[in-house]
Amino acid sequence: MLFYQKHLVKFTSAFLFCLTLLPSLTKADGPKDNIPDEVRRIPALGVEVPAEQKQQLEQGLAKLKTSLDQLKKSKDARIKALIPDVEIYYRAVWSALEYQEFFHEREIGTGLNLLKQGQERADQLLKGEAPWTQQTGLVVRGYISKIDQTVQPYGLVIPDNYTFSGKSEYRCDLWFHGRGERLSEVNFINQQQRSRGQYTPANTIVLHPYGRYSNAFKFAGEVDVLEALESTRQNYRIDDDRISVRGFSMGGAACWQFAVHYADRWFAANPGAGFSETPLFLKVFQEEKLKPTWYEEKLWQLYDCPGYALNLFQCPTVAYSGEIDKQKQAADVMELALKKVGIDMVHIIGPDTAHKIHPDSKVIIEEKMDSLARIGRQRVP
Repeated sequence: MLFYQKHLVKFTSAFLFCLTLLPSLTKADGPKDNIPDEVRRIPALGVEVPAEQKQQLEQGLAKLKTSLDQLKKSKDARIKALIPDVEIYYRAVWSALEYQEFFHEREIGTGLNLLKQGQERADQLLKGEAPWTQQTGLVVRGYISKIDQTVQPYGLVIPDNYTFSGKSEYRCDLWFHGRGERLSEVNFINQQQRSRGQYTPANTIVLHPYGRYSNAFKFAGEVDVLEALESTRQNYRIDDDRISVRGFSMGGAACWQFAVHYADRWFAANPGAGFSETPLFLKVFQEEKLKPTWYEEKLWQLYDCPGYALNLFQCPTVAYSGEIDKQKQAADVMELALKKVGIDMVHIIGPDTAHKIHPDSKVIIEEKMDSLARIGRQRVP
């Protein structure tokens, strides 16, 4: 795992370089998307912002930037550490306006509302106050990325019984979101302030990383997850022996990746649907006739999970698939890979279910995850 982390950036650079030399090898949503002139723009351009609302957004951004500039002059270490919790609102709206990523007219109103929320936090912090740091329920926070020094958002569900003083430590589940071509920082922050997500176990902090849009939490998205977790650990009392990774669809793919590469960090993994490797996935879902070069196959191993199956020996894995979901393929591939190294994988199947989590399966999954949480992380064989 240490070797993997140390060489991630170097390996990523080599991988991206090879893809720039070989545009025909880049895979998106089907063979047509391998032709450079026919690749869809993702995300698609959003709506044109009417002049009046554009002016309102620009005025709100200017006001919030002035407050941020004031905060950044502070010599108070606590205030400086909390600036990202304010700046996430500025960056979200600024980038949506700059890159035309308001995908529906109603999102413009969402952007204006986020600016009000950001300004409210800024005004509070200028007075030395930060009530959101003592808030239970849905909380959105931020951190500064070590990759490019940008502020990145993440969502939290803080249990109602969380005590902000004391020594009790809490379980933490990471939940990886699914793919959404109209995802943006505006939409992500808005959603994290409205929805608790698929699972909210008792006495558990749930961390929702953003992961740089919809890249399956790979490359910069992978580092973002680790940094969001570290930020959460700095701000809340996390039990290091009771941290799990979970996700569905694209988030399930991310869960497989984090499970096999960082198996020593989690008490359990709970991937649902998604994908776990490259060649079979492309054949099944995109009907690709693959003729990979040796170096393409080599580079696939950075994120293809079957070759790392043995790492799950001490990371109990509770996989989920809908019975009639084509993405059941991901867990089937991993189940076979695990069997080859002597590990029996728990695979919960949603009866007659396509691409969603069956409610009965959800109950079984939670029972198993709660049981594993009581045991905690297995530090030694």
